[in-house]
Amino acid sequence: MRPLRVYVETSVFGGEFDPEFAAETKQFFRIVDAGQRFRVVVSEQVQKEIIPSPVEVREFYEKKAVSIEYLGLPPEVRKLARVYIANKVFKEQAHSDALHVACAAFNHCAGLVSWNFKHIVNPDKIVRFNMINVANGFPQLFIVSPRGIIDHDER
Repeated sequence: MRPLRVYVETSVFGGEFDPEFAAETKQFFRIVDAGQRFRVVVSEQVQKEIIPSPVEVREFYEKKAVSIEYLGLPPEVRKLARVYIANKVFKEQAHSDALHVACAAFNHCAGLVSWNFKHIVNPDKIVRFNMINVANGFPQLFIVSPRGIIDHDER
């Protein structure tokens, strides 16, 4: 079975160095590095957000870059992000978060992994993203934190 393409949002790379999330982030990347279940996908938005990150986050991201699939942000992705905002799933200030979800949906990723519980890994918002995705011809996404992947992996 081919690995599922999962979009990994910027917070996951930073999670490697956050005491609250480090252990689970490390476990998540061990699963990814095994190469059997998931293939990491990121967009140019992740790359843009990594630039001002602390050095250790940038270095960690660059180390992982060898096995990452990169996606652009064509106008269709930006349009879908605007649809999320117009439907009040995101506020304008969270436009970059809308871009992450839109990019994952537009590129038919199986899911999205994030530590952003306020704007992305939020059950109410997930239902609304997926309603909009389906209405616009895109697939539903599973959206979880690395913790959700780890919990699933241990079953």
